[in-house]
Amino acid sequence: MARKPRIEYAGAVYHVLNRGNYRGDLFETAGAAEAFVSCLGEACERMGWRVHGYCLMRNHYHLALETPRGNLVSGVHWLQSTFGNRFNRYRGERGRAFQGRYQAILVEPGVHLARLVDYLHLNPVRARIVALEQLAQFRWSSYRAFARGAGERPAWLVCADWLRTHGELADTPAGWRSYAEHLAWL
Repeated sequence: MARKPRIEYAGAVYHVLNRGNYRGDLFETAGAAEAFVSCLGEACERMGWRVHGYCLMRNHYHLALETPRGNLVSGVHWLQSTFGNRFNRYRGERGRAFQGRYQAILVEPGVHLARLVDYLHLNPVRARIVALEQLAQFRWSSYRAFARGAGERPAWLVCADWLRTHGELADTPAGWRSYAEHLAWL
């Protein structure tokens, strides 16, 4: 049976995720995680993507991704194949880095996007990788970049759309303290 085609259109927002092949560890080292975030940044520049949030776990990744040009398929293909090639070259291996076809769940902007970003940011806490109080130190989540302020994050990492949904929070230190309180409440 043929695969269902992906839904793509300009301005679509997705929850994109995939796991390591055979559920193996993709990001067991800081270098591997850093390489993926670097590839993600390159993909964003090439494709014009906006990332609302991300989280890398040991054997999988999550992205809250907006595609202003409607180019999800070509962009994720580039991201995963480029990372996979670099991953295999570094490790001296062959084969697929990812278990198969990535999931891309269409997300409505507004409240649904805000809830997705909350989920991504709380993922390491729920997995007991870090305590809530140390969440801002977890290097492989967009929360750390957001909490550090606008000058510390790449241009492709955006928050204005979903941050307003949480009671008109602003991209300021006070706004991020309020967002941290929101995450603690959740």
